[in-house]
Parts: sequence; C-alpha cells; structure tokens
Amino acid sequence: MKFTDLNPKREIGAHSLLIELGEFRLLVDGGMSPKDVGLSSLPDYTRIPSDSIDLILLTHCHLDHIGSLPCVHRSQPSARVLMTPASGEILPVMLQNSYTVMLRQRDEKNVEEYPLFSRPEVDAVLGDFFPMHFGRMREFVKNGDRLKITFFPAGHVMGAAAVLLEHRNKKYFFTGDILFRRQHTLNGAQIPSMKVDVLITETTRGLAEHSENFLYEDELARLLESVAKAIKGGGSCLLPVFALGRMQEVIALIYEGRKRGILPSGFPIYCSGLGLAVVDVFEKIMRDRKKYGIDYAAQDPIAPPVRQDLRHKMAPSADKWGFRKRILSALNVRPLPRNRIKAGVDIRRPSLFIVSSGMLVENTPAYQVAASLLPFSHNLIAFTGYCDPDTPGGHLLALSPGDSFTFAALEFVTAIGAHVEHYDASGHADREDLLYMARAMEPSSVVLSHGDDDARHWFENTLKLALPQARVVNPEPQRTYEF
Repeated sequence: MKFTDLNPKREIGAHSLLIELGEFRLLVDGGMSPKDVGLSSLPDYTRIPSDSIDLILLTHCHLDHIGSLPCVHRSQPSARVLMTPASGEILPVMLQNSYTVMLRQRDEKNVEEYPLFSRPEVDAVLGDFFPMHFGRMREFVKNGDRLKITFFPAGHVMGAAAVLLEHRNKKYFFTGDILFRRQHTLNGAQIPSMKVDVLITETTRGLAEHSENFLYEDELARLLESVAKAIKGGGSCLLPVFALGRMQEVIALIYEGRKRGILPSGFPIYCSGLGLAVVDVFEKIMRDRKKYGIDYAAQDPIAPPVRQDLRHKMAPSADKWGFRKRILSALNVRPLPRNRIKAGVDIRRPSLFIVSSGMLVENTPAYQVAASLLPFSHNLIAFTGYCDPDTPGGHLLALSPGDSFTFAALEFVTAIGAHVEHYDASGHADREDLLYMARAMEPSSVVLSHGDDDARHWFENTLKLALPQARVVNPEPQRTYEF
C-alpha cells in the first residue's frame, strides 16, 4: 500500500488520504478545514491526475471529512463514492448548507473563490453514491486485481464508519473518527475482533488524560448541574456544538436532565438552523432503523474497558438509544432569534442556547451568542467536545476570568465575566481505547492521522512501547509512504 496524507498541515482539518493498492487508487474522505477559508481550506489535490481515482470512501459527514468532496469529484467523475445509507441521507444537507455559508462568506469576508462548488456538483456526488451497509463486504475488480471493502459502525455520529480494506492477503484498517462509548443517540463502535497488517488510526484525544475514577456520566451530570445553577441564578447558558451529532446528543441530554428533575422547567431553549435540519434526517433514519442498518452489532467486538457506567443516573439506556424529533416538542425548542442578540447586551430572560459552531468559529450562531453572554458573571459558556486551540473557542478556553477577549468579526472586546467551562463529553475515543484496539489488532504498522502534533506524539511514543515489533509512522503531510 502507498499512503499519502493530502492534508497540507499536520492537524485536524482538511482530512483526505490517498491510498494506492495494486491497480486501485482510492481516497478516504475529502474534507475542508473549519478554521481556514477559500482554497487554503482544501486538501492538496494537485498531485492527483484527473479521472484517476476509482473509489472515494466516506467515513462520516462532518465537514472536515466531506467539505471538499464536490471539488475532488469534479476532477474524478468516474469515481464511485462509497458511504453508509445513513451518511447518504445526511451528506446533501451538510453540503448544501456549506454552499449557502460560502455564498455568505464571499460577501462578508471578500473571498473571491467562494463558493468552491455548486449545487449541481453536490447532486453529481450523490449520483455516484454506492451504499455500504455495515458488516457487508463488497468486492471490486479492476484489470484482474481484486479489492474487498467492509464498513463497520464507528460510533461518533450517525452513519460513521470504520473501513477494512483487504487486498492480496493483507488487511488495512481505518478507524475514521471513532467512539466506543454508547451515547444517548447512538451505539458505540462495533469493530469485530481481527488481526490487521496496517492500522490507520485517528489521534484526536492524544492529550486527554483522565484520573482512574473518571466517568463520562459524572461529567454529564456535572454539566447539567452547572446549567441548572446558572438558570436558577438568573443567567443564560451557551452550549456550542457541532450541528451534526453533538447538537442532537446535547438536546437528548437536556431532555433526560429535565425528565429526571435535574433541570428546572420553564426556561426557553434555542437551537440553530442546520442542527434542526439534521434532526429531520435523524427522524427519517430512526423511523426505518432496519433499512439503514444502524443496529448492526459485531458478534465478537473489540471491547475496550470504556469509562462508562450504564447504571449511572445520566447513563444512556442499556437497551434503547436514538433520537426522535418529538424531543424538540417536549422541550419546546425554538429557532434562534438572531436579530435580538447583540454583542455586549445580556439576555433578559434566563435561556439555554444549543447552537453551532462547537469551536465558536466567527460569524456562527454560537459566536454571536457568546458575544452577548461573555461579559456577565451569571452566564455560562460550556464546551462539551474537542476545540482546536487556534479557533476562537480554543482561545477563549485558554484565558482566565477577567482577561480580555476580542470578537474580531464583531469588532467587540470584553473582559471575561461569564463562567467558561469545558466538560469532557467528546465524540472521539479516549486514547486508552485506541491503544487497546491497536494491541488487539496486532498490526505490523500503525499510521497516525487526524490529530494535532502533540496528540500524535503521545500516540507515537506510547505505541512504540506497546507494540515494539510494529512500525509506527507519524506521516509528514503530502509525503508518500509504502507499507
């Protein structure tokens, strides 16, 4: 196998991997950096000759994995696009929204090359959609060469897949973004026990260290108690989330908290547009679970000892999970009234805002709400997942109460008055879980991907000790490696 990471930077961002196996040339994902704009947000596709890719494998529908898919498909019109049926429903919603955002940013940020793709080009991607059901191997043949591909549930978000490639008696496994822990809206990863030759693993949480008694359910309870305290104290709360997956998970958590009496009733809850559109897709998938195969369970799964207690009061149900639209009605969720939210002007009535983006990227609903809440001490801004240190959210988390924070896009500067907290409820696997999986698979080589430098270095050093016979590669961007 020849492996090239096309992300121009060694970081989480424009994820796209070029894989060459015998006669086959594949791409795994076609992402876009959430913190860059224009052409600088794309993977480096210049090294790929036109119409030379056979298959594009899509692991899931976050924009850092799909944002440039129409761009690369434009030059690779013969490529089939492999994804799960659930991702096939989510993909057009995410890409059409991205197109709309680029139109707006073209004017707001004077980005002349926006939009990077058109609506018909999104339709063209869907025209080459090849559905991959969990656990069902598909074989592809080219010039007598054979390639077997199997998708497995990766947890993380609806439709997310880990990918197994089998070629000439060798196995190559891509974790994608993976989570073994059960969520309120989604079961954990279902990866069958297997030995592989090469493991390509995400490294997002390489720096996330926990105490021995840490439980995710304790973090969820702590989050709900903090929200309740702020609301009862006359303040408002912002939970910045990703529109796909995290918004639905947080809404389900708030619903559980209110049902169990942890949260008071009566305060308004606001959500933003894309996340609500995704809710409609979740409803469609949940109504026909069998068709979309989301209940697939491996017979002998790799089962790390995840930090989860299903007996905990805030644990997901042990026998039932999912997201239904009726939760929105039960909570009386309302669209965000953006014209009434002003930088430096506090929210009059205690309210809860569950809006994107999860990293407070400029000119998003979360960015706007944060500018309203941040100056006032009775408010809470609560991050629940990964936040890139170079984004506004990352900058805010690095500061202390009383420090000055600048909302550059709004030309607004304020001292930090609100409580700014981080609650560890990430949709990515703990580093210990990935280490367990690597040991279980006994690979000859491990390739590190999808992580910042420091996170990758932890995995590189730790895996060399845990798997002394394995070759551990922390690849340079755009350099080709052979395995």
